[in-house]
Amino acid sequence: MHIPSIALLAGAALAIATPSPSLVKRCSPAWDPDLPKGYYPPAPCWQTFDPSCTAYLASQTEQTVNAKFKSVVVFGVSEYCGAEIAEELAREKDGRKNYGWVKTHGNLDFIKGKGGENGGILVISNMTDAAVARYQRLTYLGPPWGTGPATSWQ
Repeated sequence: MHIPSIALLAGAALAIATPSPSLVKRCSPAWDPDLPKGYYPPAPCWQTFDPSCTAYLASQTEQTVNAKFKSVVVFGVSEYCGAEIAEELAREKDGRKNYGWVKTHGNLDFIKGKGGENGGILVISNMTDAAVARYQRLTYLGPPWGTGPATSWQ
């Protein structure tokens, strides 16, 4: 064998033996025509998610978690999201099918901001211990999908 052939075989063996990065399974929303958008969103409108449907803090928002009082305050929530929250609460009150945000997250109160589109405040109260723990673990979605550093406001 020639030296270049040995080097080629060694390189091929190394490439086969080197583990490749694992692929992330992309999530698919659960479709339901009785819901407002026709499907269950992977995360509520005041959060965002990555292709595997892991929830993150939405960019341009900040949150404060108060575990003692089982509540969260999310600052910088959009007016569009406030309208989605109002629709969710109306559907729950009327007994229509909804996303289940109150059951999953807690009582939702949106306060419309005066400072433009992202000036709203969402107060989530009466949370379960599991919901508080989920919010304490939330971070911002970092690159490549997000815009912020992977840190959390708590």
